[in-house]
Amino acid sequence: MAENVTTLTNPSVRTINEDRDAYFGLTFPLTYKSDNVGFFPRASTVIEQASSNIKNLLLTRKGERVAQPNFGCNLWNILFEQITPDTFDNVKETIIEAMGIWLPYISVENINVFTENSNPNTIIVNLEFSVSVNDERVPESITFTFNTGQ
Repeated sequence: MAENVTTLTNPSVRTINEDRDAYFGLTFPLTYKSDNVGFFPRASTVIEQASSNIKNLLLTRKGERVAQPNFGCNLWNILFEQITPDTFDNVKETIIEAMGIWLPYISVENINVFTENSNPNTIIVNLEFSVSVNDERVPESITFTFNTGQ
């Protein structure tokens, strides 16, 4: 029979989010951090961990992750093809599909996909998202820049 789990052995997301000495996981990109609290930088808030999870998901190609070939997003397949009027909609749909499957606890509020006038081979994706913690929904933003040409 399973033991009774207490909040000391299994704290809630809200408890971890409010405790500055508790961590959710690693942040991306993985970089060496030379301090006495660990080798890699860690996420101390839900939003920080959600942002790292989004980066990990969207920058991983399907089939790239060992033992989870369906994990990831097909962004790279879209971005390195000829840019057409449908490209921006395809990017949005791919992101929404991948996040719905792998990160359902994150709400996508808005996705803006555009190119810069100075470099039409660069596609910029700005993703606004929120995570409900303590019944608050404050949108955060993350931006990806993809250079699709020389």
